Amino acid sequence: MSNFYDALVNTKVFKKFKVDELLFVEYKCFDEGITTELWTHNNFFSFILNGRMLWKTNNKKYIVHKGETYFVKKGAIKVETFPKENFCDLIVFVPDDFIKGVIEKYKIPCAPEKTRSKIDSVISLESDEVLTSYFESLLAYFAKPEPPSSSLLKLKFEELILNILSSEKKYPVISYFKELFECSKIPVREIMEKNFTSSLSLDEFARLCGRSLSTFKRDFIKIYNEPPGTWLLNKRLDFAKFLLETTNKNIYEIVFESGFKNRSHFIRVFKNKFGTTPFRSKNKLKINISNPRRKSATN
Repeated sequence: MSNFYDALVNTKVFKKFKVDELLFVEYKCFDEGITTELWTHNNFFSFILNGRMLWKTNNKKYIVHKGETYFVKKGAIKVETFPKENFCDLIVFVPDDFIKGVIEKYKIPCAPEKTRSKIDSVISLESDEVLTSYFESLLAYFAKPEPPSSSLLKLKFEELILNILSSEKKYPVISYFKELFECSKIPVREIMEKNFTSSLSLDEFARLCGRSLSTFKRDFIKIYNEPPGTWLLNKRLDFAKFLLETTNKNIYEIVFESGFKNRSHFIRVFKNKFGTTPFRSKNKLKINISNPRRKSATN
């Protein structure tokens, strides 16, 4: 799976500014009707400049539109482009350590406990004049022949974090920032529960959790009492079975949305666990739904 941050750092297609792990990118997508999966080890803000795009997490779908702003937590999301729409957004990647550093530097007090909540990986930010003006000021730098200095870029990143922390209407993001500040290590459980349907490798999960592969495996087993590969397989199979039983999605859609890389592997492991193929499972469900009295009528 493509690491979105790494791909943007290495490409020459888009305009961008980078200092340390901080990254501003003017991203443009001209694909038509493409569905894919992306992941990043850094959080990012997205200010939609043009067009629409569909973003999917485990819990929800988001159709993002021009003029909207979102915060996306590090991890994986599935995206789908719309035909005949030239999607463009301004992306600001901000790593955990930088967010923690801003909170520490400016001695920002912790939010009251009542503002804490379990939030999705994608958070919509209510548009306001301050936030819109901030992103428009970034666009002005892209129009200049010379890039801004590294010190100025860092100040612009700090400005964004401070704008969020000073707004009473940005509670979900503020809550996430404060949780980052208070955690000495990235919580493995939260990362795994939010990203198990992505087709990330164990190396990529380890990077997402801020650990070496060996440390990640050791910490994972302490939490779940089984290896991450075994847990991921069972978790994805259970989710696939849930989709079979509760949706009208076809096998190809279920394979993709459950985190499996190919259809044949999915069918084999599904049969090994549940004793039947996903096709028979789905067909049996359709029969029961369409004619729930069929069994009793034939007895």
